[in-house]
Amino acid sequence: MPQRQHYVFVCLNRRPDDSPKGSCAGTGGSEAIYDALRKAVAERRLHKEVVRVCSCSCLDLCHAGPSICVEPEHVCYGHVTLADVPEIVDAIAQGRVVERLKLRPEEFDRAKGT
Repeated sequence: MPQRQHYVFVCLNRRPDDSPKGSCAGTGGSEAIYDALRKAVAERRLHKEVVRVCSCSCLDLCHAGPSICVEPEHVCYGHVTLADVPEIVDAIAQGRVVERLKLRPEEFDRAKGT
């Protein structure tokens, strides 16, 4: 299997629905986002050498979930919805960032307190 140019990590961590930290999976909907990203990447034929969509556990961005991180861009997106998937895949393919979804430094500062 070749190394891909981009790796997309989708948080699939699941907590109880009443958890104060929130949950990307379950009520957060990250499973559907993960599936949609994999499908969109495959439909664009980017899955063989360009993009690998991976599931992961907690990204410590529970307050901003569903969250995903894209490497090697070192960008994390928060509050992602199914409607955002085409724009995210387009951005990866074109080497750009979806600024409206990109988490700002203060979001990471907030994560330190969780």
